[in-house]
Amino acid sequence: MTQFGPRHEKLLDAWATTIETNGRGNGFDFTSPTRTNVLEQKIEAFLDSPSEDEFRDVWQSELIRGAAFGGSNAVLNNWNQPIDALAEFIREIRDATSYDPSWERQIPEYVIPAVREFYGRCDPETRPILSSAAQRGLSTFGFGTVESFSDAAGALRDFQEQYCDHIGHVTAGTEHEVALSDEIEQFLHLVSTSDEAELRKTLDMAAPTYETFAGWDALQTHGNPIELHGLSTVLDSFSAASNSAAYERDTALEQWGDDHWETWKDEYCAYVFGEVLSKCDLTELQAADVEPFLDDLSVAEPLSNVIPIYLLGGRWQPWDTFQQLSTTKPDKAATVLSNLLNEDAGPLVDRLESFNDLYSELSDSGSERMSVATMLLMIVHPDQYVMYRYQMFDDFFSEFSDYSVPYGFNPGDYVLMLDALRGVQADLDTTTDHDVRMLDVHSLLWLVHRKGPP
Repeated sequence: MTQFGPRHEKLLDAWATTIETNGRGNGFDFTSPTRTNVLEQKIEAFLDSPSEDEFRDVWQSELIRGAAFGGSNAVLNNWNQPIDALAEFIREIRDATSYDPSWERQIPEYVIPAVREFYGRCDPETRPILSSAAQRGLSTFGFGTVESFSDAAGALRDFQEQYCDHIGHVTAGTEHEVALSDEIEQFLHLVSTSDEAELRKTLDMAAPTYETFAGWDALQTHGNPIELHGLSTVLDSFSAASNSAAYERDTALEQWGDDHWETWKDEYCAYVFGEVLSKCDLTELQAADVEPFLDDLSVAEPLSNVIPIYLLGGRWQPWDTFQQLSTTKPDKAATVLSNLLNEDAGPLVDRLESFNDLYSELSDSGSERMSVATMLLMIVHPDQYVMYRYQMFDDFFSEFSDYSVPYGFNPGDYVLMLDALRGVQADLDTTTDHDVRMLDVHSLLWLVHRKGPP
């Protein structure tokens, strides 16, 4: 059975918190009269006095979402029998004890999704509501695309079981209680028609509680979290070398990557924590703090090169331009940098987007802007973040996953990759003698990039 991931669970948590006390919001409405109540009345009116006008009152998108595709004329113009026969067709669907696939042969193919939805809306207490939006929503939870009614209903039952296990029938017992199938259909419709920003706004998904929801849009684009494979040799080799001090300065051992000095990053971060962060409050940087903060980061020890410049790739890199832009607009830079580096300031995706907006002139390459932003994150939060460089990430994910690293500034994709790399961090931590930080993961990525897998 498909299992919900952490973003799915956070989304369900926010949904439950919202609809427990709110009967209506942007994208959902459980208040009376419900869609079901109105539809029942319209069906009765049509059956009592069949006419095209009465049918149009039934077959409208306000009651049946799928009716928007083609409208009532999609049925009426393709119905070659008297209107009384259409009324009997509607009565048969309403009163049926189970879904009859033969109904689908009496209508155009493009009307089938609306008929499946209509069947459920006639009795949401006992039937699944299989709107097209609900089926799209199911796919975002890993249930794929299904063709037949029975397969779609089966997927929805599996989803409903996990939904109830996680949050239950939330509206039950409230003043705006609706049938479980109606509650779920409205949730799936909201999910399928909203992006991450809209969902956060509608469901009040404020940070830091909902930080792990960051990257939702990228998750939907790619379908699933990134799965890494074939890593055991590189993980074992890195841990063995690290445990043998192979990445210390001037160490010569027969280990993978022993010709690379990588622990300078630990020395640099110790300097940052001891000498730089003690001078300012990163959560509330002032305009006057910006220039000295960036100058303090721009040291060459323990290397012989200015470290941010070295991390960003040496000669052709944007650090000097970044400093210049920051000191030219110190008020805005202070706000954006505080926002970026404060983990409680909001979702990582939003913090990165704010950085990109201010520093759009930094480089023609969005990937370089991403490198600068994530380098700052890694320097200040070496346990949590790893610096992004396109080619380094592409070499790693091309080797150990089916994921294709996009070029440019893609915060959601960075979050997905960060999730996968935190898994690498956790795996390394079980076999490495010291507490593994994302700095170690950066070293591993760098070695794969420079030397290839062991």
